[in-house]
Amino acid sequence: MQAVSLPAPAPPLNATGESLGGDHIDLAWDPPTDTPGAIFRVYWDQGSGYNIYALRTSVRGATYSEGGLNPSTRYRYLITTFDGERESSPVGVAIETHSWLRLPLERIIGASAARSVAAATHEPLPAPSAAPSSPLPSEVMLGLMGTNDYLDDLGNLHLVGEVHNDMAHNVDQIRVRVTFYDDASSVLEAVTGSALLDLLAPGQRSPFVIVWENAADWQRFSLRATARSTTERAQEGLTVVHSYARLDEKGLYHVLGTLKNDGLSTAYYVSVVVSLYDSFGKISNAGFAHASPSRVPPGTAASFDCSFEYFPYLAEHAVQVAHR
Repeated sequence: MQAVSLPAPAPPLNATGESLGGDHIDLAWDPPTDTPGAIFRVYWDQGSGYNIYALRTSVRGATYSEGGLNPSTRYRYLITTFDGERESSPVGVAIETHSWLRLPLERIIGASAARSVAAATHEPLPAPSAAPSSPLPSEVMLGLMGTNDYLDDLGNLHLVGEVHNDMAHNVDQIRVRVTFYDDASSVLEAVTGSALLDLLAPGQRSPFVIVWENAADWQRFSLRATARSTTERAQEGLTVVHSYARLDEKGLYHVLGTLKNDGLSTAYYVSVVVSLYDSFGKISNAGFAHASPSRVPPGTAASFDCSFEYFPYLAEHAVQVAHR
């Protein structure tokens, strides 16, 4: 008998957005009637002006508030309905923040991006001065990808996700801040953590794990990931030769493997970061492990073993070397 695939849920209805200031946007929509208790996924373009969207957050209610934004910037959002297995077609909303901060465009989005905007809109930019009056802030915002959350046996909430370096340069000192809200949109808790990889090259991504101890009953959360621009580089020559997974007799899931130092200098205290993904490519869990031995001279190898207690819907894993 041929299996019958269920249709995707209906998209949200009457999606609207409003900017209440130079750094704040509120989104609202009506849930579809055919998907009670659905989760809604909110994607955004980070105000870039390009049709490239990253998952911003998942909420159980029909509203979402975004703070800490740039003034006089047009943000585009996509909202979908997710029933736990299938995702609806997206509904788009575009909102422009107000200009009460009165900052020049180059200070808000950077000189190169400002030139792109000016070319697209045929609006001239003021000529750059010989020396900027003040240095550009070193803090940058990172892209956010999929998330997963689960409760451990002690009632602690684990929020697992990924950040992506969309910049054209390396970043480090990565910080992820998650804010949890109740059904009245009041803040329950704000927790800040670090990415498991502290140095990201352009296009590279890193998992993060945020733990909220003794978590309360929350309805939605928002995420913000920042980093510092840096000229530092990862140590060259460290590569993962192979990896595999197995279950032990205690029910723990292990990702094991070997890394090799093909570089010219000895590496010390090398560790690896392991990401687990489900069949949809969404991250399920993440962790890290130290390589053994801790000293890896050129031309030699080391082994690693990263174990997990929580590993639902596994399809594949990814291993990255976390050493610079």
